[in-house]
Amino acid sequence: MPDNENGMRLHIDQESGVPKFQQLIDTVIDAVSRGDLIPGNILPSVNQIFQNTGLARGTIVKALDELKRRGIIESVPNKGYFIASNKRRVLLLLDTLRPFKQVIYDGLRKGLPDNVEVNMFFHHYNIRLMEEILLGASGKYSAYIVMGYNHPEIPRILEKLDPNKVIVFDWMDQDWGDYSHVVQEFEKSFYDSMVEAMPLLKKYESLVFVCPESANHPPEAQSAFSRFCEDHKMKGLIRDHLAKDIKGKAFLVVDDKHLIELVTMARKSKLKAGKDLGIISFNDYPMKEVLEGGISVISPSFDEMTSQIAQSLNNRKKLRSLVLPKLILRNSL
Repeated sequence: MPDNENGMRLHIDQESGVPKFQQLIDTVIDAVSRGDLIPGNILPSVNQIFQNTGLARGTIVKALDELKRRGIIESVPNKGYFIASNKRRVLLLLDTLRPFKQVIYDGLRKGLPDNVEVNMFFHHYNIRLMEEILLGASGKYSAYIVMGYNHPEIPRILEKLDPNKVIVFDWMDQDWGDYSHVVQEFEKSFYDSMVEAMPLLKKYESLVFVCPESANHPPEAQSAFSRFCEDHKMKGLIRDHLAKDIKGKAFLVVDDKHLIELVTMARKSKLKAGKDLGIISFNDYPMKEVLEGGISVISPSFDEMTSQIAQSLNNRKKLRSLVLPKLILRNSL
């Protein structure tokens, strides 16, 4: 379709499964996101859009009313519709509310310009809730950053979103194809981290990997742990809870709840982390730098991951990145 005087191209795909009023909404939002339309620019009139696209006037008005409701455009009597704001909205869908998720939000917020609003939601490993959030938000955001998990229905849900606006975050359990993604590799990086920590792990009589099913930690980590213990002739146990006898053991704890429980048990028994027992946690954030003089962690750089996502959004380029979690040694080992 012809461009209007501000350079916005009115494109409606008659074969698309996306409703036509939604396509019109997306056209305006995308033009604002690219900078083709800026606050104060006038939009084509209802008649002009009708002539250029063949859309029914009711469909056009419905789209314009929705854009007004979102604060993207405003109408002036006898003058028409104008761009009111160049604000963009990004949906960030994470799994659960844990302290390191604030690090993710802050890192993303830091890398994006001030006119981008980041709305954070949590799916709590509930596939129906994930679907409800994403489908309810469809067409309302300029990007969807989705932290997935190991569930076969996730690709079906993502297919209902504009693939050019989806960025898959954190989990690499599936082939994400043409979706932009920045994901972690869990098995080799876990094994290599254990090898790096081995000189310190050897002083403990056994290794205990505390990994409850409710934590939804990638199963590759358990495979790597078992393989490491077998390869290096070390006694290793995988448990879903902490036992009372903690002295002389090195613990790998997935859940921060178990980390706090372990530290509390050690204090009550007057045991010192790094001497009487060892502790390795997962997913770094500032509190772990100071707790017990520093908790050793296996963690990706969330700053690196969020920086890559922000650059992808800012530059409008596809993102395909694999991040390797690394061992950070502190006093707890």
